[in-house]
Amino acid sequence: MQHRLRVVVALMLWLASVPSVPAADVRVTARRDADAVLVEAQADLRADVQVAWAVLTDYARYAQFVPDLVSSRVLAREGNSVLIEQHGTAGFFLFRFPMEVRLAVTEEPFERVVCRLVSGNFKALDGVYELTPTAQVVRFAYHGRLVPEFRLPPLIGLPAVRASVERQFGALVREIERRSAGAEPAAR
Repeated sequence: MQHRLRVVVALMLWLASVPSVPAADVRVTARRDADAVLVEAQADLRADVQVAWAVLTDYARYAQFVPDLVSSRVLAREGNSVLIEQHGTAGFFLFRFPMEVRLAVTEEPFERVVCRLVSGNFKALDGVYELTPTAQVVRFAYHGRLVPEFRLPPLIGLPAVRASVERQFGALVREIERRSAGAEPAAR
């Protein structure tokens, strides 16, 4: 029985390390900092910064192209401040956890989106998405810190968070690329 458990854990860790995003080269790291998980994601996109911005701030349509997100809706908007509610799941393989959040978002057009948890099933959830145009590409980056209300399992918790961020960030990358190419809307 213990051998089977080792095989299952090894398989889950391997699945977490397999890139799930065939789009632009997406790089994701996750590390623990006490009870928090610090996450960084980055991709270089051949896209117009305005198209990337349009996708990044299209919160009401996120559930159409971001995996594991069941709903995403704008509750309020005042200038560059937005209140968003999202429901879905995160994780990978057999380890899944619910995600229910309300986020206060501050938009700095064409440069940065800053998110802060207002309520939900995390103790803390803060993140920053950044768009940095260069001569050839738009660098798309995410830096986040999350502290779930539940305990992440020691062996699979960090790989689960990393895999989930890779899927979700990768979906944003693919949607930016799709819209940049003028393709039809993606179906989940």
